Amino acid sequence: MKKRIAIIGLPGSGKSTFALELGKELNIPVHHLDRHMFEKGGKKKDRQELLAIQQAIVEEESWIVEGCSLSTLETRFAQADTVLYFCFPRYFCIFRIFKRQFNYNEALSKTGCIRKVNWKLIKYIWVFEREKGPAIEALRKRYPEVDFRLFKNTGVASQFMHDEAKL
Repeated sequence: MKKRIAIIGLPGSGKSTFALELGKELNIPVHHLDRHMFEKGGKKKDRQELLAIQQAIVEEESWIVEGCSLSTLETRFAQADTVLYFCFPRYFCIFRIFKRQFNYNEALSKTGCIRKVNWKLIKYIWVFEREKGPAIEALRKRYPEVDFRLFKNTGVASQFMHDEAKL
C-alpha cells in the first residue's frame, strides 16, 4: 500500500521522534530533511541541491518526510497523501529543545535534529505560526485532496499513530 506522509511543524514539537516511530509502525522509509539540508559544520546546502534531493525522495513509492523547510514544502504537499502539522504551544517546544541538550538520544542524533539552542532558534519557534502559518494554510487550500491533520498536542498525535497501526 502506497503511503506518502509529510510531517511539518515547530522545532521541538517531536516531529523526528514521531516520524521514526510511524516509519517503524508502517514499515515505510523515513527521511529527515535536516540531514539533507546542512553541510558539515552547519552551513546550509544550496537550495537547488536540496530541491533535487527532495524531488528524488518524493518520487519513491512510499515515504515519510519530516522537516519544515518552507522553501521546499510545496514539493512535499504536491506528492503527499497526508500532511501532519505539529503546531504545539511555543513554550512546550522551547522546553523540549532545552531538554534535548541534556538527554542524548542516539536515534534522534542521526536525524540531523538541531541540538544547539540559541536565540535565533528560540525566535524562530516564537514567530513560527505568525510567519509560516499563512504559507502553510495557502498550500493546504491549493492541495485540498491532501489529508491535512493539525496536531496541537501529543495526545492527538498518539491517537493518529494508534489509528494508523490498525490499518
